[in-house]
Amino acid sequence: MTDLRHYLELQFAGQVFLMPNFPDIVIEPRENMQVERKGRAAAERIVQGASWPAYALGPDWSPIPESRWTRAVFLGTSAARPVGLLVDGLRLLPAGDLRIMPFTPLGPAPVPGRHLFPGAAVGRSGLTLVLAIDGVASYLRALEGDHGLG
Repeated sequence: MTDLRHYLELQFAGQVFLMPNFPDIVIEPRENMQVERKGRAAAERIVQGASWPAYALGPDWSPIPESRWTRAVFLGTSAARPVGLLVDGLRLLPAGDLRIMPFTPLGPAPVPGRHLFPGAAVGRSGLTLVLAIDGVASYLRALEGDHGLG
């Protein structure tokens, strides 16, 4: 994890997380999204006739109908079905400013074989969990019953 050039600092549900900034992530501002609720998704983006659902999550990671989100972070945009996480705030951080350590969560993974937090950043302000892109994408897809990654 430490060889990546940048991390995204994501804020949602009153919490802060980090995520590696990979090329298959697309960030969309709220004004480019359709905000009509469909199923558990709080918003969607239509790309070439296909719906990319985006989810607002509460502190317990359950879907909520609305939040103060300002952007959607779409994961797996090179996959057949990208999925989005709605965030209240977003910053790009250089990896050189972070010290990322491996982290093993207790208990079973929320989706088969995929934990959400494979690492943590240790800093002056404490510990910030690093999100696993494939784990989060699988979790979001599972909210509507689609467990595949692509």
